[in-house]
Amino acid sequence: MVSYIKGPVYKALSRFGKLNPPLVRAYVPDLLIWGGAAGAAVAVFTEGVPLFQQTFYEKIPYFGQHWIKEEDPEEIPV
Repeated sequence: MVSYIKGPVYKALSRFGKLNPPLVRAYVPDLLIWGGAAGAAVAVFTEGVPLFQQTFYEKIPYFGQHWIKEEDPEEIPV
């Protein structure tokens, strides 16, 4: 015998406005690339600012020594 379905079977997707999980999953790679590019741009443009050097860049392991300035006492003007 053939089994019949009483009505259509609906599958509900969780949504937040117009966003649903498959749509968000499709945009994740692009957002990671643009986020990384924005972070790199901030790092490039703030590399010469002393506040950023002391707050962030000097604390990077191994590479932080590049921003620490140790002047020779003989070269400091009196």
